[in-house]
Amino acid sequence: MTLSAFAQEVVFSAKVMGPVSNIYSYSADAIGGSGANIKLKKITENIRWRDIDADISSQGLVVFSSNRDGDENIDISKNDEAFDLYLYRGNQGSLTPLTRTPENEISPKFSPDGHRVAFIRARKNLVVLALGSGETRVQLEVEEILDFDWSPDGKSLAIAARDSSGGKILLAECALDCVQQTASISELASFLRQSSAHDASNGHRRCKACGSVVALAWSPTGDRLAFVFHPDTPAARSLWVMEMTEEPALGSATDPLQLSAQAHQVQGAPSWSRDGQSLLYSALMDYRFHYDESRHRKVYEGNLQIFMARLDGQRTELTDKQVAAHAPVFLDGDRFAYLQAENLSAREYALVVRDLAGAGEQRVFDGVARNSGLAVRP
Repeated sequence: MTLSAFAQEVVFSAKVMGPVSNIYSYSADAIGGSGANIKLKKITENIRWRDIDADISSQGLVVFSSNRDGDENIDISKNDEAFDLYLYRGNQGSLTPLTRTPENEISPKFSPDGHRVAFIRARKNLVVLALGSGETRVQLEVEEILDFDWSPDGKSLAIAARDSSGGKILLAECALDCVQQTASISELASFLRQSSAHDASNGHRRCKACGSVVALAWSPTGDRLAFVFHPDTPAARSLWVMEMTEEPALGSATDPLQLSAQAHQVQGAPSWSRDGQSLLYSALMDYRFHYDESRHRKVYEGNLQIFMARLDGQRTELTDKQVAAHAPVFLDGDRFAYLQAENLSAREYALVVRDLAGAGEQRVFDGVARNSGLAVRP
């Protein structure tokens, strides 16, 4: 991930009340310390809608998904609710609708050049939209798309998909811009589902390798793809890395390497260092929950911590067990940002910037929505 030499910017969803959330950005000078020019900016302001899944381009544009509607009347039944995409054009301040359909459009991600946005429609379609013309093209339709990521050169998309028979990592390669032509689709990896393995063996074995990929992250150097594997059996979610071939069109990759510890339940998407040698990830440890009859709610116990894993096998715990920490992202070679709360039951998190060497940290903003991620300006 290449960062601006002068400023870094992170976008996220801030909790308002109930499920309502607004999009905020945080920016600071690339050089930290007491002289850093720290800024918080409210990109959207509402008390009705859920603004989620924000991403930011190298030009400073922000795209997000929202259930906002021109009709100010609240639909209690939610029968007419749909999430569409909106674009914020930096200093211009106005919001531009990018989609308006009865289907949910979520998880928008800018292409590396900032000229296109890929997103998931109705959980089953991967769509690419050209910001200049507004033209769209459905590049893939499957039973379910769980995640995707752009290649650093913007010519390909890695896609995590699944159906009743198995999970797959697919590669969509574009001859032009992924809008003017349909991409070429190939398979990088496949995984059985537990039900399929059970049927194939007449129910006499448990498939430890059955499951789906739920998160993807392409390395900034382009030669590796990180993914989070979610097993169908009661085993731990795990972080893996596969090396991509020099010719992705061949649809091949090396056998993946597991980077997370066996006891780590990996949560969310990992974040690459810009040299492509390290990954940040969050993981649950000693997780359990019980129902508290006196409070009439579930009580969650355990630790949610952040780790840095290197490709050479070294692994470092970056946060302590006194807090719940997740959604880590590299800011530069010296710092990372993440979300922190007092415990796993917290409904709000704080945005924290921390030195990788452990020299110090800064609590930047309280009130980040629990399900928010962090997106860093390239």
